[in-house]
Amino acid sequence: MPKLAALKQPQSLAKMAYQAIRQSILSGQWKIGELYNEKAIAADLGISRTPVREALLELASQDLIIFLPRRGLMVNRFTRSEVDEIFELRKAIELAAVEKIADTTPPFDLFEVEESLINQRKAVKQKDYLSFMEADRLFHTCFSELTNNRRMIAILENIRDMIHVMGVKALSLEGRALKVIQEHQAIFKAVKKGDIQEARRTMAYHLDQSKEAVEESEL
Repeated sequence: MPKLAALKQPQSLAKMAYQAIRQSILSGQWKIGELYNEKAIAADLGISRTPVREALLELASQDLIIFLPRRGLMVNRFTRSEVDEIFELRKAIELAAVEKIADTTPPFDLFEVEESLINQRKAVKQKDYLSFMEADRLFHTCFSELTNNRRMIAILENIRDMIHVMGVKALSLEGRALKVIQEHQAIFKAVKKGDIQEARRTMAYHLDQSKEAVEESEL
């Protein structure tokens, strides 16, 4: 008798709750500054509070939410210090990534990077800023993944959700989305040419501008 493939175990309720809440945060459905509570979340999801609590603890460990004693919880409003730390880390990783890719012979296939730029332009034209954020995320993760440095990839992936939450509000600034595309295009062009110094310069400029937009959006 041929062996049957093992059945995949269904996801735990805590995992499903985590994914549902995380998506609400990343999509902007959960607003920064608004209070939420476990009981209402559990009622919305149709499950008990225990798996919801597990999911919230995981999100808190990733700095996406904060608990307010006797009040509830809210999406994290990142402090100036936290923004500084995240962008310092991004610079270290992303400048190293574009330098490595620009300096590699034969050159890397940048198809996915270019495709993400196309999707960014489409999203701006359609004023679909959630899709824009997803394309923006792909643009940056593509570079780290092309390095094949597992630790670099893991660190950047670990902070991508925080970057996303910061970016959603910053993207609402007048003209910022179009500037992001221009900055991305400059990075792509430099990397494709194999110009190491220009790749580093354009990525550093983009991250500095993004940080300024995040700080301005919090004023």
